[in-house]
Order: sequence, then C-alpha cells, then structure tokens
Amino acid sequence: MTAPFLSLAQIRNRLILTARWVLRDHQPGPDGHCPICRTANCPVAAAARDVLHAAKEVQLWSTATQPTEPDPNDPQQDG
Repeated sequence: MTAPFLSLAQIRNRLILTARWVLRDHQPGPDGHCPICRTANCPVAAAARDVLHAAKEVQLWSTATQPTEPDPNDPQQDG
C-alpha cells in the first residue's frame, strides 16, 4: 500500500525491497540468460540495479548533519 503519508525513507525502503525482489527473479541462469525475459542482458534486472545504485547515492547524500561541537548545556554528555 502506498499512501501520501509515507515518509521518504519508507518509500526508499520499499523501492529497495522491490528492486531486490526483481533481481532475485531475473537472476541469469547457468547459460547467462534471464529465466523470465530469456535475454542475455535483461533490461529489467538492469533497471533494478539502477534503482539500487540510486538509492545508495541518496543515502550517501543525506542532509542530516552532526553537530560540529558539543553543546555545553547538554546533560547527556560527560563534561
């Protein structure tokens, strides 16, 4: 179920799961051909690999930042 209330992280995770599922189904056999598409270079598997690559790049480009210096007013820190 895809709904407008899903976060971007949830949508990304669902894309990754779907791409992995597609790659499992379109994994080439011993002869090098896709068992579903029956082609040597399966375009569906290539698209799934592109989705995984793009999702990995998005994770690397995360906008979350870490504080540059510790907050002296933070009671959770040792100091």
